[in-house]
Amino acid sequence: MIEGRVVAAKRSAPELAAAAMAMVAAVVALGGAGCATRTAGVEQRLILPEGAARYEMQAHQAFVYPAPLKNSPPQFPADFGARTLPPTTLCVGFVVAGDGSVGNLELLDQPGCIAAGRQPRLDAAVLEAVSAWHFEPAAFCDYPDVATRNRDWTGVGCAGAVAAVRPVAVSLAYAFTFEVREGRARIGATQVQAR
Repeated sequence: MIEGRVVAAKRSAPELAAAAMAMVAAVVALGGAGCATRTAGVEQRLILPEGAARYEMQAHQAFVYPAPLKNSPPQFPADFGARTLPPTTLCVGFVVAGDGSVGNLELLDQPGCIAAGRQPRLDAAVLEAVSAWHFEPAAFCDYPDVATRNRDWTGVGCAGAVAAVRPVAVSLAYAFTFEVREGRARIGATQVQAR
């Protein structure tokens, strides 16, 4: 299994903008269910693992980031009951396999994230939600030459005269921030760079 982040070589400004737009699309704000005095929302931060393997791309290649598909955010446990909870961030790392499935989930202990076990019910909510996630997998798009790549690649998926599409497994992590203020629950989840 290949894990890591990709270093894009020779990417144009429109390509970088398209990749950034794809990442922004991954940040979701959803209202949640609950009783009349509770609301839930989601903000998520992607954490790209530091020290992961790097892949140098050739000029005729493009990289497609994994795209979330119906990835429901974690929910507060129905009977959580706390009237107040200061912003509490839990971080989870996982591998998105070449088929888009999620595996190797692990709560992360890093700066800005509480240690696993300090909020076991929230830990369970995060692990349950993320274990059900599925992605359009990351992939390398191999084009016959640079001119074809520049002409056909749109920044979204492998498009045009692609010679080969190679799905790859990548490691991702998300930080989820839970908060209860004045009886209203809020969950934020964002994908950001790991430290």
